[in-house]
Amino acid sequence: MTRFGAIDGVDFVEQARTFGLAERGRELLEQNGRGEVSVESCRAALLTAATERQRAASPPIAGQTAHITHDERDKMRSGIESALMHRFRPSNALDTAVDAGHWRGMSLLEIGRRNLELNGEKTSGKSKREIADMCLRAHSTSDFPSVLANVAHKTLRDGYQTAPRTFTAWARQSTLPDFKPISRVQLGGAPALLQVPEGGEITQGTIADGKEVYALATFGRIFNITRQTLINDDLDAFSRIPNMFGRAAADLESDTVYGILLSNPNMGDGNPLFGSVHGNLAGAGGAVSMTTVQAAQIAMGSQVGLEGRPINIMPKWLLGGTSTWVPAYQLLKPVNSTKSTDVNPYQDAFVPIIEQRLNGGTNATPWFLIADPATVDTIEYAYLEGEEGVFLDERIGFEVDGMEFKARLDFAAKAIDSRGMYKNPGVVNG
Repeated sequence: MTRFGAIDGVDFVEQARTFGLAERGRELLEQNGRGEVSVESCRAALLTAATERQRAASPPIAGQTAHITHDERDKMRSGIESALMHRFRPSNALDTAVDAGHWRGMSLLEIGRRNLELNGEKTSGKSKREIADMCLRAHSTSDFPSVLANVAHKTLRDGYQTAPRTFTAWARQSTLPDFKPISRVQLGGAPALLQVPEGGEITQGTIADGKEVYALATFGRIFNITRQTLINDDLDAFSRIPNMFGRAAADLESDTVYGILLSNPNMGDGNPLFGSVHGNLAGAGGAVSMTTVQAAQIAMGSQVGLEGRPINIMPKWLLGGTSTWVPAYQLLKPVNSTKSTDVNPYQDAFVPIIEQRLNGGTNATPWFLIADPATVDTIEYAYLEGEEGVFLDERIGFEVDGMEFKARLDFAAKAIDSRGMYKNPGVVNG
């Protein structure tokens, strides 16, 4: 059994004394000297005794729980952000939990000066330019770079999310892991089951498929927030401008998706998306009516899978420009009549979607019937995995006196299967 040496024994008793357990330390040392306990057991026993003594000296208060308070600097940053978001859009409530009202009514430069002072910086006698420089300097105690970045992020996403994107209802969303071209397979139906004679062999069948290939693309623009922004109290520079960049990103997505319907690109088989080969284009344009919609529905119902069997496609959306609004709603609403022959067979048959990008101007305005992408592929749109939508990167400027922001969107869209979409060229407006 291990025993304390002379010096180690003195050190052990001294350690016990610092714990307020000198007597217990001497007892353990004597037991070790008699060979009753090892050195390791002595040390463990001393630590246990010290822990129990500490617990007894600080008993928990009944009913009391521990709470972690917010860091005051984080609270100040949150308060400034809330005040600026309220100034950007008054419907954004001031966050009273972080004392946002304290910052209300201050100019950007006043907020920056006060923030610097609360963080221990001396601003007395500084000019407006010097204060602005201190606020936007990378290694100062200013919270303004992070505050401006957070406000810019929020207003960017606000603009992106509030911009109308009608294609999300009828197109299918996907995510891609990288920027490499990806193949989307058009699966046909399974081959027909064949009767197996007694003792016969079950033969192997194959599933026909088609293939469409596309890849993500990156879109982006840079804008700056300079010290002049703070001096001029120009809130628009990091609130409305990012907001407009967010709307621009949403518009780009819509332009991309609806551009496919309007441009009628070739599919993987070399034929246009809408055409006679795919059986999804009306021979002559016409306005939305029972006659034209019935023809479209019959054409979609006549589609067959890649193996040649009917696939019973049912349209779900009626999609068109502004001029289709009235005839579409007239077609889909009930008829008030006592005659059974006047019943509207298309009452609530489809969901109408009106999209301004499909307006024909002085040309014909096309309209479309679209199937549910859960039953057959239509158009697929995709984002980079983990970055769905528009994002903002920022850095302290090197070429500009201030901050640089980069709005970035990784996005792509592709028509995957022509069978789930039907086009009528429409009629000339007016």
